[in-house]
Amino acid sequence: MPTPKPLGALLNAPDYADRVNLIKKIKTANGWRFAPVISEANGRLKDRVSINGQVEVHPEGNYYIEWRIGGRRGRRYRTAVARDEAIDAARRKAVELRAIRDGLIAAPEPPPVVPSKTSIGDAIDTYLRYVRMQRKPRTHLTYRYTLDTLLRASYKKKYVEDATRDDVLDFMTRCYELGLGARTVYDKVVTVLQLFKKHGRSGLMEKGDWPNYVDTIRPIYEPEELLAMFKAATEDEATLLKFLLGSGFRDQEIRYVEWKDIDFRNHEVRVKAKPHWRFTPKNWEERVVPLPAGLIERLRKRKEARSATPNQLVFPNGRGKPDSEMDMIVKRVAERAGLNCKQCVTEHNNKCAEGPYCMNFFLHKFRHTFATNHLRDGVDIRTVQAWLGHRDIKSTMVYLKGIRSKDAAQKVNSGELATLVA
Repeated sequence: MPTPKPLGALLNAPDYADRVNLIKKIKTANGWRFAPVISEANGRLKDRVSINGQVEVHPEGNYYIEWRIGGRRGRRYRTAVARDEAIDAARRKAVELRAIRDGLIAAPEPPPVVPSKTSIGDAIDTYLRYVRMQRKPRTHLTYRYTLDTLLRASYKKKYVEDATRDDVLDFMTRCYELGLGARTVYDKVVTVLQLFKKHGRSGLMEKGDWPNYVDTIRPIYEPEELLAMFKAATEDEATLLKFLLGSGFRDQEIRYVEWKDIDFRNHEVRVKAKPHWRFTPKNWEERVVPLPAGLIERLRKRKEARSATPNQLVFPNGRGKPDSEMDMIVKRVAERAGLNCKQCVTEHNNKCAEGPYCMNFFLHKFRHTFATNHLRDGVDIRTVQAWLGHRDIKSTMVYLKGIRSKDAAQKVNSGELATLVA
């Protein structure tokens, strides 16, 4: 059986100026693209196209004919055609091009150059492909829901370049209708505006358009809570909790820390990329964090007790793999210590009065405590920013709200107001 040929080959004359190709715009795993069309033996079309030499069936998309005027380096033209008329349209165009070449008819005036536009679907697909390659998988999932689900549902125009302020407001309305909070809507609007800006649409929001939300003080663990948790924890659990508190590591960072990342001589721990675990630091930046001497000694004993090798994880699960349940370790220890508030209910209807589900105890809260206490103890904010791995100083400045100066209480108690309220 002969190998199917793209239909364009059937219409190609020896002279490039006479060539007309029949193509179709299809959707692939990497987004929308044009592909040569393959016809059946009877000359009909059944949505078959050629992709890298392989025949695939793609019912989605539209048919186009494509040709050039002015030879191989001439201007390319492309126009959409109906499926039932595609072959005839290609043949008619081929006849027309031959007539122009032979001087039988005059070449038509070229249409005015109109800046090409990008459909909203193509814009979203291309941007998400970029995010998938350049950002964390979790970030890609967040962006995909924002753009591929929410924006597609709210954006009613064909082209991304036609976006206006009203389109952003419609997107916000859609988010609120789905019950999303103001802070969440704020973050999703930022993502949408990034997409629009890539296509020349900036300055779409006015000052009063942005969602209003309360920028809360980051919660931290109080000393009595930490002491109670350390007392209720096993030796291994206590080492984990103290490492969280002493390093300020994120969940993903602590999962992949290896013994070779700990510098016992200089009392430091490094956040480094782990290609074999497919882990890269947030913002693609490696960093070094100092650790207290007492924590270094505790880690040294742990390593010796386990006869650990440099490439092994410091806090693996039972199979020696990255542990994704560290947050539950924190909650179980808090419950064991009798710290559950016994009032909160999770989104899955788990009650902290009945188990380790209290929402006041979670892994990231150790990071908040790390940052707040170092700032309170006088470490300059730029240093804390570096230890936390924040790209933007504003991310570190949120912890300033929770700072209580060490001499604040003394000043309050020695002032005139103290005597008036006694």
